[in-house]
Amino acid sequence: MKLMKYIAALLGSLCVMGGCNGIQSAEVYTVSVEPYRPVSDEDIRFGECSISFGDEVNVSGQGAWYKGSDIVISEGGIYNISGTYDGGSIVVDTPNNVKIVFSDANISSPNGCAIISSAEKLIIASEGSNTITSGNSDSAVYSDGGLLILGNGKMSINGGVFSRGGIRFGRSVSTLCQIIYTDDGEFIPETLYIN
Repeated sequence: MKLMKYIAALLGSLCVMGGCNGIQSAEVYTVSVEPYRPVSDEDIRFGECSISFGDEVNVSGQGAWYKGSDIVISEGGIYNISGTYDGGSIVVDTPNNVKIVFSDANISSPNGCAIISSAEKLIIASEGSNTITSGNSDSAVYSDGGLLILGNGKMSINGGVFSRGGIRFGRSVSTLCQIIYTDDGEFIPETLYIN
């Protein structure tokens, strides 16, 4: 019940930010992405967990489980995700730092954000070719804390990215994107292509 109230609150925030009423008093910049610091996993002090989608949802390791139509991550750590899933969201319900490594994954949510995070820092890493898609006007990725995007693979994030703690990129990411700075955070509209 607590998790559902939290998700409802996050989606309410997204509605305000992501298009229901438009973004008010925003400054818009187009920036060439540069790494803001060397990237390491030193602050990820927990174990690894693998989640694969196919005919079934398979979770190997601790810290995540399949609940209803969502994958819920409740502990800090590194989570490796592969396969195709279009039934729900990946919900990060922990204040601890979480790194999600997408490896040839195709994740879409029919009813809202594909990734919702309450972690202090959410790290999204790409290996292979990946797609993350929102099923409606909400952002595909919502982070209540900071968001770091990195990896050597390719990723398309369809539907926009919003982070209250700011959006940063790892040194291996090369892209050009429009970032909208608001009082509530940073927002990348539409589709973000990571190469």
